[in-house]
Amino acid sequence: MTVWPFSRDDKATHAVVAHIDPSVALERARRGGKLIDVRSAYEFSVVHAKGARHVPPKRIRADQTGLRRDDDVIVICSTGHRSAHQAKRLAKAGFSRVACVNDGLNAWQEAGLPVRRGPGRH
Repeated sequence: MTVWPFSRDDKATHAVVAHIDPSVALERARRGGKLIDVRSAYEFSVVHAKGARHVPPKRIRADQTGLRRDDDVIVICSTGHRSAHQAKRLAKAGFSRVACVNDGLNAWQEAGLPVRRGPGRH
């Protein structure tokens, strides 16, 4: 087998992200998982999953999440699209336990899971 000097076979290039249901995400968060919301600051201020913290994509790109590489990280957005992209970015950056919430906050709310709403929003 020939190995070229520019070839790479490391885990960072083979990022694996689990896609989990909202109820599983809630359970993992209750057991110490870090639930992060990657939506805009405005979207987060209107409503977010209870216990989630806002970590915008620019902080993920800059590796300024405040998370440890071995944290159980659960990423959520509105529908699951943005969170899937950011979860993959985290996995490629070396985070070993990353999951994305299927269908995002929409599914979280449909399941009746706890949310926090901003002032004056019902």
